[in-house]
Amino acid sequence: MDKIRTPSLFPQRKKQKGMHPPISLSSCEVKFNELVIFIMERKMGATRRTFLMELARRKGFRVENDDSVTHIVAENNSCAEVLEWLRGHKMRDSSRFELLDISWFTACMEAGKPVDSEKKHRLMEIIEEGESSRAKDVLTDERYQSFKLFISVFGVGLKTSEKWYRMGFRTLEEVKADKTLKLSRMQKAGFLYYEDLLSRVSKAEADAVSLIVKNAVRTFLPNALVTITGGFRR
Repeated sequence: MDKIRTPSLFPQRKKQKGMHPPISLSSCEVKFNELVIFIMERKMGATRRTFLMELARRKGFRVENDDSVTHIVAENNSCAEVLEWLRGHKMRDSSRFELLDISWFTACMEAGKPVDSEKKHRLMEIIEEGESSRAKDVLTDERYQSFKLFISVFGVGLKTSEKWYRMGFRTLEEVKADKTLKLSRMQKAGFLYYEDLLSRVSKAEADAVSLIVKNAVRTFLPNALVTITGGFRR
C-alpha cells in the first residue's frame, strides 16, 4: 500500500506565538500497538487534526501516516467522499482499512482504550448493509413513531405532539379518549375527517374538482386560465 502523503498536500504553517509545540513522539508510551489511526484533515482543518492526533498519542494510541495504518477516521465526510480521497492518494484497496466516523475516535478517547467499532461508527455501513443503523434506530424510536402519528392529524404540529407525548399518549385512541383535552377547531376537524384527509386524491377526483372550479371561474372571467398544480401537474 502506498504511503498516505498528506504533508505534501498542505503547506507548512509558520509557528504562531503562544502556541504549544507539538509533543514528541518518543515521549508518548504506545499502549495499543495493534491499532494504528490516521485522521483525515479534509473538512476538519489542520489545527483540530493536530490537536486530536496529540490527544490520541497522549492516551497511548498510535497515530501514523504510513502503510501501517489500520483505521482511518473522518469528520463530516460521507463514505463516498472518503473513498474518493483515498483514490486520489492512489489507495484503491479500501478493504485494508476500517473507515470510521469521528464518533468512534471520541468513544476511544473517552474510554482511554480502543472500543469496538459498531455499525453506527462505520462509513461503509450503508454500502454493505443497504441501510443506516442510525436512521433505522430513529425510525423505530417510540418518540419518533408517536410524533409521526400525531402530526398526521390535521391541525397538530410538533409543539402539540410534544405535549401529548409528555402526557403519556402514544396512540390517537388515547388522545381521543381523554375528555380533558381542549382541541382546537382545526384539530377537531382533523380527527373528524381523519381518514378522508389521510387518503390520497385520485386523478379522476382531481379532474372532477378542476372542472367544477373552471366552470365557476369562467362564469365571471371567461378568459381565465385554471390549472391543477402540485403532483397532478407533474
